[in-house]
Amino acid sequence: MRPKPNRSQRGFTLIEVVIAVALFAMAAAVLSSTFVNALLARDRVQSNDIRDADIRAVRMQLLLEANREDAEDGDRYETLNNGEANWRAEIEPTEVVDLFQVFFEIEFSDPHGEQSPTYSEVLYLLRPTWSEPNERSDLLQEKKEALLDSRDFSRF
Repeated sequence: MRPKPNRSQRGFTLIEVVIAVALFAMAAAVLSSTFVNALLARDRVQSNDIRDADIRAVRMQLLLEANREDAEDGDRYETLNNGEANWRAEIEPTEVVDLFQVFFEIEFSDPHGEQSPTYSEVLYLLRPTWSEPNERSDLLQEKKEALLDSRDFSRF
């Protein structure tokens, strides 16, 4: 005859232990996946910050150009992280006096990480030094005439 099991000496069954290990493994997999994703996102943010700093530096070269023709020709600029940047601009006057629409393009020789070697944006710049004197006077005259036409002097 077998001895009767003592109720106070209960333990975990094999199935309970296997289920606990499986739950722990699933939780560990989810947590490690989350940690890896956070590290990758941090790396992408740092890479974007580095690229943005180089773009700002190249954009400053455009803003420093006092002559419109030199700005349209573009130039080369050695960046800190993305190699040499070749930039160029297409500049078009707008209907507003001394306001120009600038299509700005940058091509990096050695882009950081897996980023695109090209970057482009549209800027609106208020640059009196880029205005042609006759173009500027024509725009001012047109605006003056439009303003006079819009006023009703018959009331006086």
